[in-house]
Amino acid sequence: MAEQLARIFGTEEDRVNCPFYFKIGACRNGDQCNRLHNRPTMSQTLLLSHMYPNTPESLALANDEPWDDDMYDRAQQHLEAFYVEVFLELANYGEIEDLVVVDNLCDHMIGNVYVKYYHEEDAERALMKLTGRFYSGKLIQAEYTTVSDFREARCRAFHETRCNRGAYCNFMHIKHIPRAIKRRVVREMYDDHPEYLGQTRGAGKKEGKDRKKDRSRSRRGKEKKDKGGRDRDGDDGASAARQTSEERRAMIASWNQEKDGGGGGVVA
Repeated sequence: MAEQLARIFGTEEDRVNCPFYFKIGACRNGDQCNRLHNRPTMSQTLLLSHMYPNTPESLALANDEPWDDDMYDRAQQHLEAFYVEVFLELANYGEIEDLVVVDNLCDHMIGNVYVKYYHEEDAERALMKLTGRFYSGKLIQAEYTTVSDFREARCRAFHETRCNRGAYCNFMHIKHIPRAIKRRVVREMYDDHPEYLGQTRGAGKKEGKDRKKDRSRSRRGKEKKDKGGRDRDGDDGASAARQTSEERRAMIASWNQEKDGGGGGVVA
């Protein structure tokens, strides 16, 4: 019985716990949902509800309305400026693993921003510091969320082909951020906070074995991506596993070498 409950927890078969709240940290029924919303008391990930101020252009694009290149450029420039500003501000509270902004237009998801830190204590610090603060004239609504893997929370149809539900889908439609922008903010984060590079992810033989397994899975995933192309969001198969300090240093050194040498430009 216990194994059965563990297997169906957070799935559509679970008649007790809400699968949407478990996967994306938000539910269209809110507090009126007839299933439980298990709110975490600690998490690496924060949900900043309705923080992104969508422009008319971004709303039109998300809703599949007619658009032109100028409209797309204005929407993308606004999004990228927001991403850089918010990422670097949130990085003051701890080392960020990922930051995503959703493209959904349903009431419980529009403008939602998720930030995942490497350490729970950094997320706790960010939650305390953000409480009572405003952005773009609105009070920031920050809370812990159950989301730990954005790949599981996103709408695969949207990122691989086309979602038939459009912007009112209940799974994440993650806005596209060019890889060049992501690299830039990560580089700036480590330039501003070099102490993050010295932080460790833990010790012990078990964790070392886990990292080897993660890297092995990552290599296999990259080989499949190389054969089968890229996802819609521009992810070229990078591992979702955490990197060690040495791996992050090597990654940044490689980026700097590419930038200085002018070779192998970044594909956005």
